[in-house]
Amino acid sequence: MARISSFRQSVVVSVRFEFDEYQKVQDIAALESINSGRKISAQELIRDAVRFVYGDNERLRECFRRSREHINRKY
Repeated sequence: MARISSFRQSVVVSVRFEFDEYQKVQDIAALESINSGRKISAQELIRDAVRFVYGDNERLRECFRRSREHINRKY
């Protein structure tokens, strides 16, 4: 029997990490699990990091602003 997905629209992504970076993420996940009393996976920490960094769309606004700079300079 398949596990019910907790994501409405999901995409499977493959990410390549340096070994020592992934070890750090696993260590942090282990410490978080001990402190919170529930199992926290490295994947969950990575998802949280992506939400934290890109969730406010600041990066999107910055990229859009930079893409418009060369158009504004011409005129």
